[in-house]
Amino acid sequence: MDKANLLYEAYKRKQSIPPFEVAKEEARDVFLRFSSMLVTDEGLGGYKISLVRKEHLERFKGEEPMYGVLTKKMITKVNEVELWFEKNFAELEVVLKAENCNPATVPECVKGTYIGVELPSTRFNTWNLNAYQLLADDSAAGRLFVGDSIKLPIQAWMSVNGKVIGEDSPEFILGGPFEMLRWLTDRIGNVNGYVSSGVFVGPVEVKKDDVIQVGYGNGNVLEIKLI
Repeated sequence: MDKANLLYEAYKRKQSIPPFEVAKEEARDVFLRFSSMLVTDEGLGGYKISLVRKEHLERFKGEEPMYGVLTKKMITKVNEVELWFEKNFAELEVVLKAENCNPATVPECVKGTYIGVELPSTRFNTWNLNAYQLLADDSAAGRLFVGDSIKLPIQAWMSVNGKVIGEDSPEFILGGPFEMLRWLTDRIGNVNGYVSSGVFVGPVEVKKDDVIQVGYGNGNVLEIKLI
């Protein structure tokens, strides 16, 4: 079985597989075929942007930000979020609702801005991966919780089981959330759906039964239970 089908079968069965080695061009090919299978099954819900800060690039030995495809099934607004795989991260993000976005129409094409928690999940059985392995694995797309509507700029914090992970603002190597969306449109052209613009608190490993809290604005707090 080729690598794209290995990942697809692991996704369908909600099982983990040992990581395989993959080079840059092969990773791109596997990504395109794997993500296409997911969209055929579950519909296109949007995109996630990864490796948006220097420390994240260094952690996974990446050269530049990457993106992944989010299916409609991956995206939820319900505060109980089911984890589907063995290895999961939680990341605090700004989520943008894109409507026919291209490089010339950002940010006017953004029809909503939300606080969100992305829950990347890998089909592999470890997070000891490099950027090409993440790319092949649809840049490790998992779940995306879309929370309340917000206005930028924003500062927010995230905690897991009462332990504060950090507090920060969404500023990345290429700018803020709108600049990351413009970067995405430069890569793929027209963008529609929810776009998880990049982690600004986290990533932190999480598991089922963990409780995530996010605080922002004037005392606003939302809570997510992982099931």
